[in-house]
Amino acid sequence: MDPRSSTTDTYQVEQGFSLLELIVAIAISTFLLGTAALHYRDLLNPSQSGAAALGAFFKEARARAVSTTSAYRVQPANPTQVIVYSGSNCSSTPTQDTRLILDLPQYVSLTDISWSTCFQPRGLATDNITATLIDDKGDTHSVEVFLGGAVRID
Repeated sequence: MDPRSSTTDTYQVEQGFSLLELIVAIAISTFLLGTAALHYRDLLNPSQSGAAALGAFFKEARARAVSTTSAYRVQPANPTQVIVYSGSNCSSTPTQDTRLILDLPQYVSLTDISWSTCFQPRGLATDNITATLIDDKGDTHSVEVFLGGAVRID
């Protein structure tokens, strides 16, 4: 008797996906859709994205000033880029910190590039400033830095 013809040893080949495969596929799809949605949101309001990035940039420069006990001067290099200089104090000869360079999002620029502020080693800003950003649609948002070092995004 041929063992392949035995009715007790037969097996069926099942086709389809296992639960684990479905969960992994859904997780990957969710991650990709979430990432795409975040980038799509930036396209809807580029000046708001630029203001958020500039606000975070000010906060990072302030944090570095406190952590390194150096002064950090933030100023625009051009309408689409903001750079940082560091030195022992705000009146010393600064050197550019090439690790801190902010390129604003595409189609966003600063309306005025004559401002600068310096965060002292204790985190206090030397000047109250307001940096206004505008996008190609004419939408504007502003970022304000206060003497105490606080940053407000409008």
